[in-house]
Amino acid sequence: MSHPTLEDVAARAGVSRALVSLVMRGSPKVGKERREAVLKAADELGYRPNVMARGLAAGRTGMAGVLAADLHDPLFASVHDGLAEEAGRRGVRLLLASGGGRPARERAALGELFDLRLDGLLLAGPRIAAAEIERAAAGCPVAVVGRSLRSAGVDCVTADDAAAVRLAVTRLADLGHRRIACMSVGRSRLEKAFEAAVDEAGLTAVEDLRWRSPGAPTAVLALGDVTGTAALTGLYRAGLDVPGEVSLIVHGDAPGAAAAGVTTVAAPPAELGRLAMAALLDRIGGAGGGGGGGGAAGEGRRVTVPPVLTERTTTRPLTP
Repeated sequence: MSHPTLEDVAARAGVSRALVSLVMRGSPKVGKERREAVLKAADELGYRPNVMARGLAAGRTGMAGVLAADLHDPLFASVHDGLAEEAGRRGVRLLLASGGGRPARERAALGELFDLRLDGLLLAGPRIAAAEIERAAAGCPVAVVGRSLRSAGVDCVTADDAAAVRLAVTRLADLGHRRIACMSVGRSRLEKAFEAAVDEAGLTAVEDLRWRSPGAPTAVLALGDVTGTAALTGLYRAGLDVPGEVSLIVHGDAPGAAAAGVTTVAAPPAELGRLAMAALLDRIGGAGGGGGGGGAAGEGRRVTVPPVLTERTTTRPLTP
């Protein structure tokens, strides 16, 4: 079944195609009675304007592509809230695609979005090579959230993860904890930040997790949402009282953290998304045209979002 056209709406409303076009563009030159007749006919036929065709004719589509490296990452849901809010506030529609956690699939999805000649592309936690992102930025405005690139043609918004680790260690020290363990999966850079923060605070980093032994840790910093969930589950399975015997801070902001009462430290993910979308739309506005053909407008932004520690029920002062 074909989609209703302007001609179909015009025939139903008993007006010319040109008048229907004026109504769909929101022109003030159409009287109230005829406007209402056209909108009623469009509604009855289920007519929707062809946004892509209109955008190509105008040089802008009013649409931006969003490519998430992995939709299974709970962080992206919160990031998406922020970028969708900013896009909606500025009248831009979003087209979402995912790399499925695989660079090859992400590369293919990026090519498909690029072929649509959208006004710009926002990449969330991309795993493809920096050179591939730069090639895309040569054809349209590009912004990246969750990864920093040394490119004048790409705007980048990242969280200050090292500062988040320092903030967590400082808070645990303030609560009286002197022996702290770090749990992580594949986050060596942040493990080094943890070791440095512990040394600076004059504390002890505990690697031997034999709970209730004389040198056992009294606090745990878990790096990442998934690690945090595993850490909390492991502590409960060991029969430990959290936070009576062990305090826990999770670096991340999993959707269920608030409901579970988990203390977290992270840059607000929605703010990451909002700032990244703002950077992209500003770049689109300064590119002097849509589609392809050189989207860079000025030097790339480098925005680092500071962490926020949200204290809940998994931390409390150490009781001797």
